[in-house]
Amino acid sequence: MKIAIIGTKGIPNSYGGFEAFAENISVKLSSLGFDVTVYQPHSKSVLLEPYRSVVRFGVRIISWLPKNLQRVQYNLFSLRLVKQHNHQVIICCGHSPSIFFPFFSKPFRNKLVVNMDGLEWKRQKWGVLARTMLLISERLAVRYTNSLVADSKAVQQYIWDKYRRKSNYIPYGAVEGSPGANQNVLQVLGLKPMDYGLLIARIEPENMVKQAINAFVSLTKMLVVVGGLDNGYAKKLKQLFEHNRNVVFAGALYELSSLNCLRKNSRVYIHGHSVGGTNPSLLDAMAGGCVIIANDNPFNRETMGAGGYYFTSIDDLPSRIEMAWNIDEDERKALNSMNTSRIMEQYTWDIVVDSYIKVIKRVAYD
Repeated sequence: MKIAIIGTKGIPNSYGGFEAFAENISVKLSSLGFDVTVYQPHSKSVLLEPYRSVVRFGVRIISWLPKNLQRVQYNLFSLRLVKQHNHQVIICCGHSPSIFFPFFSKPFRNKLVVNMDGLEWKRQKWGVLARTMLLISERLAVRYTNSLVADSKAVQQYIWDKYRRKSNYIPYGAVEGSPGANQNVLQVLGLKPMDYGLLIARIEPENMVKQAINAFVSLTKMLVVVGGLDNGYAKKLKQLFEHNRNVVFAGALYELSSLNCLRKNSRVYIHGHSVGGTNPSLLDAMAGGCVIIANDNPFNRETMGAGGYYFTSIDDLPSRIEMAWNIDEDERKALNSMNTSRIMEQYTWDIVVDSYIKVIKRVAYD
């Protein structure tokens, strides 16, 4: 069976989120005998070197277009290519390509499986126009697609409440087991085990990175921030705090062994994400044995349950950090055990892939 995955920056993962999803699900589906192609941005439309038996196809990006328009152009070109290549099922990561769905035939649209992601339009970084466009694309995806995927039960409920449409609940996964940890990263960053807090996220306002930094600075405790520093907001934060000895900007890290080491040796982990569904970075922190302090919202509660601590406002974040920082080893092990069990019961990539296969077969054979 021919399956396409569109809507990501491609594989291997060097970004996070949907890219981690695309890599894990494509490799596992391919190992089970599916013919999987991942479409990704490139300087021209061309077949690329395979990645672990997964076919990769470059989608030409018009370089002189502004970045926002490049995204729109990339979505259109991706849809045109998967139509030409005649895949039986097309997994669409995110609903932004849906602005073009009305211009494609119903038989083609019936092949689409759209992962709706979180409530993208609620992100603080978007202006009024961008939020409006995201709401429109959300509505069009619901209207013109038969198969919708919600990555959390809270998102599934939102889709039902707003549109009266049923969706398939399939969360993200976390890497099973305990892959090796590269201890060199501690030396490179000048860190001591159990002597720092950790935050891994895209450095954007809705992930409460600045608030977390302020809390650690007020407690004179060290915080390591892992995330790309190429956007305007990240650059401003780095400029504001780079001379504070309690703040380490590690930049974007994607090597799994380095990330595992940082998680394993952190004293506490901050998950400030305020919007979205089942967040991959939270799952990875749970699988990595972190003591987690998460933003108290339905998405994070659904994912972590009683396996960590929550903060409800900026004011109570410092006290939560202090409390989690000082727990004893028995409590740390108990939290780790709860999170490990939760991952193995609900969030392994094998569970995710099995759920997608059921949807894929329904779409292909109905």
